[in-house]
Amino acid sequence: MAIKDKIFLISGQDFASRRFIIDNIKKKILQGAASQLNVLTFYAKEIDIKDLQEKILLITFDKKKLLIFKDIENIPKAIKDFLLTNMTKMISNNYVLFETEKAYFANDRRIAQDKFLSFIFSNSTIFKTGKYTAQATFNDFINSIRLRDLSNSLYVLARLFETKASDTEKKALGLQLFGVLVNEISYLRDRPLREKYLKLLLKTDRMIKEKGMEPRLAIELFLSKSFIPQVS
Repeated sequence: MAIKDKIFLISGQDFASRRFIIDNIKKKILQGAASQLNVLTFYAKEIDIKDLQEKILLITFDKKKLLIFKDIENIPKAIKDFLLTNMTKMISNNYVLFETEKAYFANDRRIAQDKFLSFIFSNSTIFKTGKYTAQATFNDFINSIRLRDLSNSLYVLARLFETKASDTEKKALGLQLFGVLVNEISYLRDRPLREKYLKLLLKTDRMIKEKGMEPRLAIELFLSKSFIPQVS
């Protein structure tokens, strides 16, 4: 199998389109087979190299793996070097997908000046999506949480932040969304679960204030790690 059949790159701002492409890649990998696909997602600014080594190099042969790396432009150099060194072993029984909202072009200097990006663009099947077309509201975000619809909540989150151009606007939006999350968590009847989510939300807040993580990415991580159950 050609290397481009094992490595994929998806770029573009439209979250829904990226999700659609990923879902179709999963179907293509399985091709109706009875085997299961184990999906592992890594966020660029959160990757721990020891955890990465354990999950990637300890290959499980009874299940195919799709390794998704988000925000590839923010992957640390040490991780890039590790991925380049171990790429052949990684794709021996796995598939690797890199995802970014950034738009790249064939003659882009950012690619030519980065050995890792150059390898990815030269050896992957590339999919590009367009820009957002519809608006999203706070009510859409709240409803997606109450319906336990993680995919839609992430989609709405991305669109809300897309309307904010400056860092100040994004931080203000982040604070508003934190307020929404705190409010929703406060209605949980399961006290241990409520306390667990509040602690994780506090940790997420520190990631923004102390580590400088983008508010959108921090909230996306929170939702992905502990999606809020529907209040009963």
